[in-house]
Amino acid sequence: MLYARFLALIVLIVLASCASKPEVTFKNYEGEIFGTYYRIQVGDASQDYQVKFDSVFELINSASNSYIQESEVSDFNATGILINPSFTFRDMLDSCKKYHMQSERYFEPTLFPLLKAWGFSFEQREQMDSAKVAELKALVGFESKLIMTDSGYFAAEEGVKLDITGLGEGYAIDKLAAVLDQAGVTDYLVEIGGEMKGKGQNPKGESWTIGIEDPAQAELGVTNTMLTKVTLNGLALSSSGNYRKFYIDEQGNRRSHLIDPKTGFPVSHSMVSVSVLATSATQADALATAFMAMGPEQAKILAESLPDVEAMFVLAEKDRLRMEFTSGFPKELQPSKN
Repeated sequence: MLYARFLALIVLIVLASCASKPEVTFKNYEGEIFGTYYRIQVGDASQDYQVKFDSVFELINSASNSYIQESEVSDFNATGILINPSFTFRDMLDSCKKYHMQSERYFEPTLFPLLKAWGFSFEQREQMDSAKVAELKALVGFESKLIMTDSGYFAAEEGVKLDITGLGEGYAIDKLAAVLDQAGVTDYLVEIGGEMKGKGQNPKGESWTIGIEDPAQAELGVTNTMLTKVTLNGLALSSSGNYRKFYIDEQGNRRSHLIDPKTGFPVSHSMVSVSVLATSATQADALATAFMAMGPEQAKILAESLPDVEAMFVLAEKDRLRMEFTSGFPKELQPSKN
């Protein structure tokens, strides 16, 4: 979920590159947004981009942040109607529709009633059983439960609610990167809550290289153990996992915050995390969520079928982790022996 998702899942590290070019002076921008952090490293110290970055954040918050009562998505969730939506809201819904279809409907923006009931929002969780899940699952269905018209959006029935934060960080990263691209900046790294997109080279004149941490070690508080690393140049990396945000219910069941839209229950497969590489941060973000929902076998088949998408899957097997990769994933370290 966008506003509290795996803040340390991917960690920036440095890898020397053979490429070199004239020294570039970088300027860093840091702060809090969407309930997490952002860090933007820009190879252009001659301009201040903070106002433009803040404008991107404000537009996305106003459109999609369900924690803000006055946001457009909050208006829709309260009334079931949103007339004359902003360009940003429409653009985000268009992206939701695109990746809903691309993910075989596992990226599901109408899951909000189930997320709330299972206790993964700002409200107290409900007593959940098969009957309650079936009742709420009847409100889920992006194509059937959301009516889209030229004038706005309408819930097909009372109780339908949207959560479009599953691609919000990625969407924001793409918009921030677009600000820099339009300004002619050739070297930058944009990061929000551990998701990132890089272009060109870092302040040392080397490639932006990202280490993907070991989930088992991260759960123990160790954040410097890497499973593998990848180089970003015009690519985005998004990771999702079920090892940080979960609870144990009254019956002793581990309940992940990731909900399978086909069943309405939290996922219970062997996949601990997934990391997705794509040219679009929005796509990488949405697919990382969808892949975790669908499980490793189906996710790997789908990832292999998508152009310009690569993924790494971390699977739990008894006392060790096993990694699987799509055929084009750029492995730079040997799999961990842990």
